[in-house]
Amino acid sequence: MTYKLELSQQSLQKTAQLLISGGDARLVLNATGTNKYGCTPFPDDDILAFSSSTASPISTDDFLLANALREQFEQADFSTQIHTQEINRQKSAWRELLELENDAGLIFSASGTDLHQAVAKNFPNKTRIIMVESSETGSGVFAALKIGNDVEIFTVPLREKNGVLRSLNEIDTDVISLTETAVLDNQDVLLILVDQSKTGKIAPSPKCAISLKQRYGEKFNVLVDACQFRLCKETLHAYLQQNFMIALTGSKFLAAPSFSAILILPPKNLLLFQEETVNFGLLLRMEIALQNYRAFSSLSNTQIYAVISAFSAEILSFLEKSPYFLPLEKANLARHGLTQVSLWDSLPTIFPFFLLRKNAPLSIQETLEIYQQLPTQNPRCQFGQPVLCGEKNSALRLCLSAPLITKAAQNPQALQNCIQNALLVLKTIEKLI
Repeated sequence: MTYKLELSQQSLQKTAQLLISGGDARLVLNATGTNKYGCTPFPDDDILAFSSSTASPISTDDFLLANALREQFEQADFSTQIHTQEINRQKSAWRELLELENDAGLIFSASGTDLHQAVAKNFPNKTRIIMVESSETGSGVFAALKIGNDVEIFTVPLREKNGVLRSLNEIDTDVISLTETAVLDNQDVLLILVDQSKTGKIAPSPKCAISLKQRYGEKFNVLVDACQFRLCKETLHAYLQQNFMIALTGSKFLAAPSFSAILILPPKNLLLFQEETVNFGLLLRMEIALQNYRAFSSLSNTQIYAVISAFSAEILSFLEKSPYFLPLEKANLARHGLTQVSLWDSLPTIFPFFLLRKNAPLSIQETLEIYQQLPTQNPRCQFGQPVLCGEKNSALRLCLSAPLITKAAQNPQALQNCIQNALLVLKTIEKLI
């Protein structure tokens, strides 16, 4: 692999090493030089990456940005003063970009899993946590939430055992029932509303969560797991107006390196959180997320909507016509009771599908093996990790990221290039099947 960078080998190694610091075992490099998500800390512009639901390779531009910030840290001897200065600057930038109220809280953390745990620690006595099944959210979230003997965790299935999606009404009914029995038992409730899940779903409905919040007040709290960051500012503000907390990460839709998370607290929030620990690796990754979001947010809703619409039309048409693919049900991203549906985040940017051979879905192991072969193909490519759907099948995910949309919005040819690259990857998978 060659690097199109005018940097010394020493600078390359120092920046790469800092980019994989301040996380957990998922960032540790294996014998092939990649982390658990198949990504290297060095820039890789040649791979066709449609993997933003899991992780994305770092680009040359992003690496150069990280290198420049690393050099600033080095010149300041990695002091706590430069760390405090930088974290304050980044928070100020996020507030401006997201148009947050001055009294809205903003907390950085290494991962979305860590944020879930930090929120749960605010409810130590007789708490019932209600969440969607962990296969559709972060793999370590359930364990992270189990922080004490007085905490009960109930998971609500998003799918039947055969993988068929349950109706939103069924999911809402389960959440309401679990909440009512908890309140009768004098328990506080923390509901984790996912927007969006690994397969691009919203559950339970915002309308359900709003109704329960209005009914039970301080006994009922909501954390919106928006760690995919596939929502627009208007939706984010609408959640905050309902007094909901919001967890975001920069490593999914924004395509920054893994492990950069933000918790946004609504104004007048009374929960207490520990001060952020010194983590220079996190600040490098967060700076990349900021740069990618800044570029993306310069586009209008109309521009973003047009790119996603054109892309999804071509991709879904190909998936539906191919004998090798079976698209999962279309995502219903209407947020009734919260926002209007004409915003860009009402459109899917995660496209999950089963792999077929002779009209039968491939096994979980066969799907995994094909996924693992993608980075070695010609062209080299990357998808979101397979997601378990039911007991017997898993789905691959083709994903649009903010940088892909930003680039595709430049002109009609750029959009066509993005679509053709995605189709090329799908044809590669067909050959593997």
